[in-house]
Amino acid sequence: MIKLQEDIIGIYNSLIVFNKDTIISNFPLPIKVRFEKEYSMLVFEQNTKSVRLRTPVFYCEDLVNLTKPTYLLPEDYDYLMANLQSAITSGNLIKDRVILSPERYGFDIYITDEKELWKGPKLISSARFVSGNNFLFKWLTRKKYKLND
Repeated sequence: MIKLQEDIIGIYNSLIVFNKDTIISNFPLPIKVRFEKEYSMLVFEQNTKSVRLRTPVFYCEDLVNLTKPTYLLPEDYDYLMANLQSAITSGNLIKDRVILSPERYGFDIYITDEKELWKGPKLISSARFVSGNNFLFKWLTRKKYKLND
């Protein structure tokens, strides 16, 4: 389970470079996201910053459908980072009975409490790397944020 924690910390630390322009800024900008099939990497771009991650490929579904750029909106980026940070600081990622469930463009992390097995797994974190991937979402995002992609 330590590898899962290391991977989540790696994702969090890599994406933290977008904080200034996405959360702290007076005019927050979305992050452009696409999948590079050639290198099997998820690519995040904003202004002059670019981050390429291979780790999400191991844990997420449908990333290959992101060959055309889409976006991670500022509020969704904030939610993603808060969830990753919460999962890391909780210490749950190194416990037994932690389950990672691949989801569309992201993943969910569950844990089962040994004392309450009958309740089943409890969701402790959710991560989505894009806010949407349909034409209308992309068009509205470009229009709202005045992007010239």
